[in-house]
Amino acid sequence: FILCATLILVGCKPEMMNIEVYTSDIELAAEGEIFEVPVQVEFSLLGDDEDGTLDRVIAASKKYLSQESSFSRSKGMMGDRLVIDTKLPLGNAAALSDFLSKNNRLAYIEVSRDDDAKFVFIDKTNNLVSFHRELQSMNMLLGLDLPSAKTTIRVSSDSRKPVNVYATAVFVSKKPYLHFEKSLNRREAIELEFNGSEGSVYSEIYPTFAIQ
Repeated sequence: FILCATLILVGCKPEMMNIEVYTSDIELAAEGEIFEVPVQVEFSLLGDDEDGTLDRVIAASKKYLSQESSFSRSKGMMGDRLVIDTKLPLGNAAALSDFLSKNNRLAYIEVSRDDDAKFVFIDKTNNLVSFHRELQSMNMLLGLDLPSAKTTIRVSSDSRKPVNVYATAVFVSKKPYLHFEKSLNRREAIELEFNGSEGSVYSEIYPTFAIQ
């Protein structure tokens, strides 16, 4: 899910994480339902993976991912590029606790509510720490970390009534906002981009937004 082979010299964060969530799923998740949300993760290997390290890491990661997860590799200018398509659970604290007691995942998307507002945030599980240690047992230069250098969350409205979306310290259409707010009608969507690069606020905390 978040992998660093021996040829990666700087950091263990993926370059990008893309997530799409629907407003009706968030609303139902706040009530206790659980959903598995599609997630795409991208990162690069600097140099050539001549000793097959990446294949070993992919094999080890599968027990922490949803069964239908897929991996695709391609050659870039500086080395190999890996894209992982997987799913993360979306739910409230109680539903996630039950789901994660039966399913291994490296991260999850939690929904909490405060009156009419629903707050959504990404967090890691204890499995992420376990996987990090497993990678380090293969090679001390291997590791994993969250959040990614950039997290893009597409919020799509399928609710009958307009839904307000709120986020802090976010980019929308490449424009920075300290406090972002937008009302979405049905079939409208917005992409929230959270910068997790070194020195940014989201390098230390996990991306979060709210709907109401």
